Parts: sequence; structure tokens; C-alpha cells
Amino acid sequence: MAIAPVAEFGSEGALRLPRARVVSLSAPPSSYAAAVERYLTGAGIAKSSARIYRISLTT
Repeated sequence: MAIAPVAEFGSEGALRLPRARVVSLSAPPSSYAAAVERYLTGAGIAKSSARIYRISLTT
């Protein structure tokens, strides 16, 4: 398993953070769990953080 960098330094030494992925909202999610997954997919956060958010949002 490879570990992706969370942030990187730009050419001027400034910290560049990755952009969140845009998820199309053409159709409403079929359930609350699907809405949570859609939100977390587009949030652009680390998998470990997404896991904690998922637990919090679904309980």
C-alpha cells in the first residue's frame, strides 16, 4: 500500500494543499449513508479522518 502525500511544497516554498474532488449532484442520494459517502468523497480529507467523520455522521 502506497502512502499519498497530504501536502507538498510549491516552487516558492509555500505549502500547497490538494483540492477537494467535485462530485456531481445530478441525482439525490438514495439514502443517508449514500449522502455521507458522497460528502466524504468530495471532502478531500485523509482516509483516517473520513473514517472518524463517517462514524460520527452515521451514529
